[in-house]
Amino acid sequence: MRNYLLLMVLLIPGLSGCKKSLDDQFLVPKRQYDLSVEGGFNTRFTTQYIRLSKPAMSPDQDPTPISKAVISINDGRSGVGGKSDILFKESAVKGVYTGTAINEPNYNGAYTLTIKYNDKSYTAVDTLRQVVNIVDDFLPLSTKIAADGKYNGTIPKHTFGYLNPNKWMISYSDIPLWNPGKFDQSKYYSYTHVLGSPNSLYPLNNLKRTFTLGKDDYITIYKLSLSERYAKYLYDVFMETDWSGLFSSVPVNATGNISGNVQGYFYAIDVDARRYKASEL
Repeated sequence: MRNYLLLMVLLIPGLSGCKKSLDDQFLVPKRQYDLSVEGGFNTRFTTQYIRLSKPAMSPDQDPTPISKAVISINDGRSGVGGKSDILFKESAVKGVYTGTAINEPNYNGAYTLTIKYNDKSYTAVDTLRQVVNIVDDFLPLSTKIAADGKYNGTIPKHTFGYLNPNKWMISYSDIPLWNPGKFDQSKYYSYTHVLGSPNSLYPLNNLKRTFTLGKDDYITIYKLSLSERYAKYLYDVFMETDWSGLFSSVPVNATGNISGNVQGYFYAIDVDARRYKASEL
């Protein structure tokens, strides 16, 4: 028995070392991308934003901004003299490019992104779908009045069974207003899906936000349209991230719409916004 216990003590560090080695190997990306693309076209602001970066290859690294790229978005119109193109320039923030849209939205038209960098060209296409007005749709939140007269609200990150897929941002108090030039706001988004909830192999995590507001406090709701392909891409992403279960470690290969060895999705979105008092919800 004494020898057996000694053997087990000697084996445990070895097993721990083996596990660490496997963990380290798991963290190494299987695919190395040329660049990562974030952003797209939106109808709420004339200024459009695209961010380019070189993806990090280890957990202790940050993405590296990419400069000196040539970027344009074509709005699908057969314009003359480049009037259908939005030309971008790098802003004061490295890796973030801005352009100005002068044409009216081309609903149901194809918006095409073109990136030229390091003697390579990358393209992506997304369709601009007109958003259904917020007042004509159900809000993906619930509120109830507390004993002290305050309004307690709950915003689930995912809601299923909607007629149209949408991305929402609900701002109040210290939650900022929606800004397409702020690429760190994804944590505030919620989503309504046409597809049903994942099956029992991918049970939903209880992801939600809660808030407490006075009856005269304001809340701003943004509703962003999604093309059919963009909605499917997001659904695939959530199968790998938000919806965990027995087989959640099995990737579903969420593939963006950008040609070449590129990570990300270029979108074209229509935006509606409404401002309410908490008592009006």
